[in-house]
Amino acid sequence: MIRARIAKNPDSPLWPELDHAWAALVSDARHVSEKRVGNRYERSAAHEVLNIAADAPTREIVITALAMVILWRERPGRFADDRAFRMQLARRVRALSTRHRGSAYNHATGRQRPVYREMTPKAGAILGQKLAATFVFTGVQLAELEERDRQAAEKSRATIITAIRELK
Repeated sequence: MIRARIAKNPDSPLWPELDHAWAALVSDARHVSEKRVGNRYERSAAHEVLNIAADAPTREIVITALAMVILWRERPGRFADDRAFRMQLARRVRALSTRHRGSAYNHATGRQRPVYREMTPKAGAILGQKLAATFVFTGVQLAELEERDRQAAEKSRATIITAIRELK
């Protein structure tokens, strides 16, 4: 949905503005990570943001975050609460980077398998909160646009069905 919306409005100033919002989040994370004294979970979340920024394209980060917000808006039952949504938002955006993945050797099979390194729940909550603060407003507005388009298409289908039934 997000990619289709971008394709419909490629010249919209929204997309560069969201890219700048992500850049501001990265800049803030850089500042937090350079501090010697501070909360270790905030520093951990800042390092996660820097790893994501170094490894994933900005537009993909924006698209993923907005898509998660639309999912949350359309299917709120998929998340236990807002905190769970923010954690999943952090995990999905973090999954765009390969820096949190490793590999483990299985001696029984003689093969390596991928290992996903989890972030601490507190760092995930902080990262999710920052991502939500950056992208939720826009995501909710885009979800409302999608709903409006869906209702217009449904109304058009209903009109066509009614017209077909009235044919003699």
